[in-house]
Amino acid sequence: MLAEASVRWNWATYKEELRVAKVLHTSDWHIDRFTGRVSRAADHEAVLAEICAITKAEQPDLVVNSGDLFQGVRPSTEGMRLAFDVLQEMATVCPVVVVCGNHDSAALFELFAQICDVSSRITFVARVRLPSEGGILDFSARGGKERIRVAPLPFIHANRVVGERAFGQSTDWTTAYAAYVSKLERLLGAGLQAGGDAKRDVPLFAAHLHVAGAQWSGSERPVHISEAYGLEPETVPKVAYAAFGHLHKPQALPGGVVGRFCGSPLQMDFGELGEEKGVVMIEAHPGQAAEVRIVPLMHGRRLRRLSGDLESVRQQATTVQDEIVRVVVQTETHTPQLSEMVAAMMPRATIMEVVEESADRRLAILDDTGPAASGDEPHFSELFAEFLREEGTRGAKADLVLHTFHELIAGVEEETRVEFPEEAALGDCCALADGQAHQHVREKQSSADPATDRPATEAVA
Repeated sequence: MLAEASVRWNWATYKEELRVAKVLHTSDWHIDRFTGRVSRAADHEAVLAEICAITKAEQPDLVVNSGDLFQGVRPSTEGMRLAFDVLQEMATVCPVVVVCGNHDSAALFELFAQICDVSSRITFVARVRLPSEGGILDFSARGGKERIRVAPLPFIHANRVVGERAFGQSTDWTTAYAAYVSKLERLLGAGLQAGGDAKRDVPLFAAHLHVAGAQWSGSERPVHISEAYGLEPETVPKVAYAAFGHLHKPQALPGGVVGRFCGSPLQMDFGELGEEKGVVMIEAHPGQAAEVRIVPLMHGRRLRRLSGDLESVRQQATTVQDEIVRVVVQTETHTPQLSEMVAAMMPRATIMEVVEESADRRLAILDDTGPAASGDEPHFSELFAEFLREEGTRGAKADLVLHTFHELIAGVEEETRVEFPEEAALGDCCALADGQAHQHVREKQSSADPATDRPATEAVA
C-alpha cells in the first residue's frame, strides 16, 4: 500500500513538474479587408471561428494578438462586432492581450480598454508604457506555479518620434526612430527581469514592428516596412518567445531570439499566394526558450492566379474550387465578352479580375537603334511609343493610338488644326440626335391643350 501511494505521489509530482505555460499567438486579422473589390467578411468569419475552435482545443493559458486587428482606423460596426465576438469567446478559455498595430486606432483601443472591465479578461494595449507605468503584464498559468510576463510594444509611427524629438538634420530621423524604439525595447526587456523569478516566470515580448532581414508579402503598407522602420534583430529583448505582428508572411524572427511573425490568417492579397497560414502554439518552462508549434489554418478562401491563352486558362480552370481568382488571358485581338466566358469556366470561383493582354494593343519592339539607344534626347512620340510597348492599351489598337498621337503632336508643332474622320462622324451623329430631340419637343408642344398647357390626351383624361 505504501509503495502504491508513493508511485501515485511521484507520478502526480512528475505531472506537475511537466506543466508548462501555453500561449497561442495570432496576428494581423485585418477585419474589414477587401481583396480588390471582393469583401473578405465571410472568409474572416470562417477563419476566426477556426481560431476559436483551436483555442478551445489547445486550452492555452494566454492568447496574444500582436496587432492589426482591423484593416483601418475606422472599422465598420460589423467588423467591431465580429472582433469582440471572437475575442470574448477566446476569453472564456483564457486571458487575451491585443496589441495596437499600424492599421489600428490607438484612440479606439483606449476606448475598448475602458469598456472592457477586469472580468472580461481582454486587455487592449493602445500605447507603449514603461515598466514603471504598468508596461509589464502578468498572468498566472493554470497550474498556479508559472507566471507569464508580457512586455507589449504597439506600433510607433515615425511622425510621433519626429514630433517628440529635435533633430539637427532632416536626414537623421530614420536613425533616431531606430534608436528611440530600440531604447524602448531595452527598457521593456529590463522591466521583465526586474522583480522577476527565473524559476517561475515565462517572459514574452509582444510587438508590432518591422525587423530588418524579415521578408514581407507585398500586401503590407509599404511605408511602414521601409528601411526607416527596420529594427535590428539584436535589439529584441531576450525572452522565452517574441510574438511579432506586422508582416503577413509567416516566418521565424531573424536573429537569435526565439520568436515568429505569426502572419495573417488569410491570404489577403496576391502577394501572399502560396503562403500557408496558421497560428503559433508556444509551450515554455520557466528559464527556458519556448517550444514552437504551428497549427495550420484551413478555412477562408484561397487566392489563385491563372494565366495563358484561352485554351490554357480553360484547362487550369478545371482545378479551381471555391477560390478568389485573378485571370490574365493572352489573345491575338480583343475578345468580346471575355469575362463572361472565363466566369463560365469556373462557376464555383469568385472572379476578382479578368485582364486581357491583346497582342494588337501592344506595340512590337522593332529595334534598339532609335534616338534613345544612341543617347539623343527622345521625342514625345518616341516616349509614348515606349509606353505603349510596355503598357499597351485598353481600347483601340496600339498602332492606331500611336498614329493618332503622331497626328496631334504634328498639329501642335506646325500650329495647324488636326481633324479626324471619326470626329466628323461623331459630330454628324450628335447633330442628328439633336435634331430628333428638337422634333420630338415640337410634336409634343403641338399636341398640348392650350387651356391647361398639358398634352391633349392628358387633358381629356
